[in-house]
Formats: sequence, C-alpha cells, structure tokens
Amino acid sequence: MSEVRVHIEPQLSRRLNDSSARRRFYPYDDHIIDWSVPIDDTHVYMPDGYSVVDGTPVADALTLAEKSFLTRWEATCFLRNNHIGEHILNQSLLALLHKTNPYDPAWRYMLHEVAEECQHMKMFNQWVRINPDIRTKGLGQDVWGVPVSMLAPVIATRFPVILWTLTLTFEVFGDDFARRAARRQPENIHPIIRQIGRTHMVEEARHIAFAEEWLRNQVPKLPRLQRVGLNRLIETILERAIRIGLPERYSTQIAHLVSYESFRAGLRGDHRRRLIAGIYAPLAKQLAELG
Repeated sequence: MSEVRVHIEPQLSRRLNDSSARRRFYPYDDHIIDWSVPIDDTHVYMPDGYSVVDGTPVADALTLAEKSFLTRWEATCFLRNNHIGEHILNQSLLALLHKTNPYDPAWRYMLHEVAEECQHMKMFNQWVRINPDIRTKGLGQDVWGVPVSMLAPVIATRFPVILWTLTLTFEVFGDDFARRAARRQPENIHPIIRQIGRTHMVEEARHIAFAEEWLRNQVPKLPRLQRVGLNRLIETILERAIRIGLPERYSTQIAHLVSYESFRAGLRGDHRRRLIAGIYAPLAKQLAELG
C-alpha cells in the first residue's frame, strides 16, 4: 500500500494537536450549549445575509414570527446538510489515515479533526432533533450524499490536494456562518444557534489552518497541467458552493410565507452574490497566489 506524503510542517501539527487537546467543545455540556433554551418565534435563526429572503421585498413583508419560522426552517436544513458534509469529510480523513505515517504529528492531528467533526455532527443532529416540526428529508445532501461518500475516500488517498481544496472551500463557508452567528449578527439570533456558531468557529479555525498549510506546501510543487486543472476545479466549486451548502429545494412548509418564484429569485439575488463574493474572494485570491 503506497504511503501518502504529508505536506505539513511538524511544528504546526504539534501546535494544532496541543490546541485540540486544550480546547475541545463537548456539545452536550450545558456551559457549551444550553439545549434547554425554548424554541420560539421571537428570535431569528439565520445570520445576517444568509436567509433566502434577505435583501428582497419578501423580508420586509414578513412579521417577526413569520421570519422566525422561515429562518428556523432554513437553519435546520442548513445544519442537516452540514451534518452530512462533515460525515463525508470524516470518511475521507479516515481513508487518508490508513495511508499516512502514524508517527508524523499530522496523523494525530487528522485524528483530532475526525473527533471534532464527530462532535459537530452530534451538535447539528441535536438541533434537527429539537425541531421535529421541520421536515428535512429530501431537501439537501441526502440526494447525493451516498455516491459522494463512496467517491470521497478515493479522492482523499489518490488526490489529497483536491481533498484539502474541497475541505478549505466548505470550511471557509461554514466558518463565516459560525462567526456571524457567534457575534450576534443579527442581535436577536437564537441563543442555541449563537452557541453552535461559537463552538464551530473555534474548532474550524484549526481545520482551516491545516488545510491551508497543506495546500501552501503542495500546490507550488505540482506540474503545471495539474495546477491548471486544479484551478478550473476551484472555479467550479466556488461557483456552486453556496447553492450546495444552503437549502435550495422549495418546500410546502414555507409556501404560506414565500412563493416558489420569490424563493428561486432570492437564491439568485444580489444579496446572495454579495455573500458569495464576501466569503470567497479572499480565498480565491489566496489560492490563485499559490499558482
């Protein structure tokens, strides 16, 4: 079995290992997330800019209670999709662990990341469980999660640079969502969503640092044709990342609040394009600088 070369400096891996050991967030500890906070219609559940109606006339027409339900539906779909995405990442990391040197400190860090992603999956799933009135099946990644989960370990072991590019793309997106939620943007975002954001933000920072370092060390060493192919892949990913991450399937659960036409228009609206640009422009520039 061929070994996958690790493109991470040992010093960084050791720092990340130490940080993971010191700052681990167990989502069922009350001081981390207080799951007893009631779900009500006086809060919103999506950070600023993330709701499909943000920046549209529909948002102004909704009452607080109506926007509360709509954003809770969106948040529940979003977190369920992220739960599936974290599972696919874990399958990739576990496959990669089989082919990397277990004495390299990066091996231990990837194991830390697997453990942290398991915590995130439990955290996201718990949110879905406490919102039983929101039907999520068929509204997200369950449609293609199985075939992707079968392909992901192959990509991880044969083309790790693609794995870390994909990981960085989606981690940056999740990190932006988490930071806005943790910083109370908006002020009346629900406390549990805020606590989920804070927990996710701290651990995602380590995951992003690891992926960035791997790419920083490996991409400049790739043959030119491989770099060109990787650049085209990145462009495709960035174009579709938001549509994959956020719920884009209309549901009768929200038909009394937003029409199908308004929903589709919101997905392609100016506020969504600004959101994409704000999140991914720095990442695109960073990756372009790597070649």
